[in-house]
Amino acid sequence: MRLILILSITCALSQQPVTAQEENPSAQSVIERYVQAKGGQETLAKIKNYTIKGEVISEGEVVGKFEIFQAPNLHLSINRFPNGSKRTHGTDGKIAWQIDTQGQPKILTGQEARDYMRHYSTLHEALNWRKQFETIEYVKETTLDKTPVHHLAFHTSDGRKIDRFFDVQTGLFVREEQKTSDENETFMVSEIKDYVKEKNGSMVSRKRINHFGTLEQNTLLEKYMVEYKIRSIESNTINDLKIFALPFSVAKLQQSTKPDKEK
Repeated sequence: MRLILILSITCALSQQPVTAQEENPSAQSVIERYVQAKGGQETLAKIKNYTIKGEVISEGEVVGKFEIFQAPNLHLSINRFPNGSKRTHGTDGKIAWQIDTQGQPKILTGQEARDYMRHYSTLHEALNWRKQFETIEYVKETTLDKTPVHHLAFHTSDGRKIDRFFDVQTGLFVREEQKTSDENETFMVSEIKDYVKEKNGSMVSRKRINHFGTLEQNTLLEKYMVEYKIRSIESNTINDLKIFALPFSVAKLQQSTKPDKEK
């Protein structure tokens, strides 16, 4: 079992949270520097949609392949596995849904739905963080594997907190810590690695490693780890937004769960 130190718990808070409108200048400057490191606001604004393809890796072996389609407030992810099964999830901008490997649809609700919709509401999160979160707090400068990083805490209006860490030297986003919205209160630590400058001028992480487990004495007791390795990225190639339409099974489930007066 791998043990991972949770930086957001071991770091002492340096100041009280402030509203997004009165955001701490240090937090604002870290975000602005990250936007510049990603290629700048003008470059990012030119990217209207993107398609990402890659591999899912666990314990050093490829266990699946994934495709991601994203446009503003629209998302579709398809995960394909060696046995021929697949798992999909997405949003049409109105509801968030998923279909498991057995073909069973589910419409996300409550905290799970709010987290999902917030995450996929925009192409470029950093350009909208101050709208998405009620407060953004600069915690302190700390170290991650001997690398100096800025620690920012993002607070939502519904009580959620996401801790993000940015490389002091490059300005890039390198780590995320948060409790997931599942019923087991799983904690997730994400490593964001291998940034590459794409043809469109933006810097994109080609590897994300998600560690899942439970917390004990400021340490993540890892239960499992999943790595997403990007093999290709294309921007502004989605010409038909029908790809984001609700799958038939999800639309049928949505219709069946509506009150009679709405049917």
